[in-house]
Amino acid sequence: MMLELLWPFVAVLAATYVILFGFLKKINEWYYVSKLGKKQHPLPPGDMGWPFIGNLWSFLRAFKSQDPDSFIHNLIKRHGPTSIYKTHLFGSPSVIVCCPELCRKVLTDDEHFSLGYPSSAIKLGGKKSLHGVQSSEHRRLRRLISDSINGHQALALYIDHIEDIVIPSLEELSTMNRPIKFFTEIKRLGLKVIAQVLFGSIEDSVLSSMVKCYTELFPGVFSMPINVPGFTFHRALKARKKLVKMIGDEVDERRAKASVLADRKKGMMDLLMEVENDKGE
Repeated sequence: MMLELLWPFVAVLAATYVILFGFLKKINEWYYVSKLGKKQHPLPPGDMGWPFIGNLWSFLRAFKSQDPDSFIHNLIKRHGPTSIYKTHLFGSPSVIVCCPELCRKVLTDDEHFSLGYPSSAIKLGGKKSLHGVQSSEHRRLRRLISDSINGHQALALYIDHIEDIVIPSLEELSTMNRPIKFFTEIKRLGLKVIAQVLFGSIEDSVLSSMVKCYTELFPGVFSMPINVPGFTFHRALKARKKLVKMIGDEVDERRAKASVLADRKKGMMDLLMEVENDKGE
């Protein structure tokens, strides 16, 4: 008797869930599409997801899985192989393109397209970072720094730093008599290389602290920008604050002891500190 009463209740509950949330999705899509007003061309297929969060949860779930392309594959399965879809990610209505021709058009057409990043990436990178500035300012900063960090002299420095980290780390891993998580170890190794290339000679304790902070910061780039304790973005902001202080302290120390530290290995930061603008400053 109890089972006979339970099944109709579960069915009604499931139907209510589907109808309610399906209705919310429709309302959400109507809201964003109606804001566009009269359109010259129809929008591509797709959906705007849930109110406020859009399709971010399904995107992050795919991104963190063993098959990150599953998000795109799901769009193709649901809406057909059109190579262009509407969606809602990182707090903004978005259009996804996923074929080489369209991607090339977006990335090379500066007249109709400009750089844009999730607000979480902008806040964590900083308003003055290369992905935080636009047009002429972006080109000016890129011109100032690109030669100093990409030239033959710089690349020769980086090779030494990479060898100093990679060779001992791989030798240490090879001597372990227990299984290791390859991806985790290689990611940790990559972060050490980045820090070493950036700073050159640096104390091991500082290097380890920076790697730890960057490990906490990176997941925040692909997260909802919710600055509340317990959320990924909040932890990333705290890690960024620590990183900024450590980097600032390192820059101040190198400026104060430039002559004393002349013999140590240089890194990208040393090359950047030597860059001069058009006025020789």
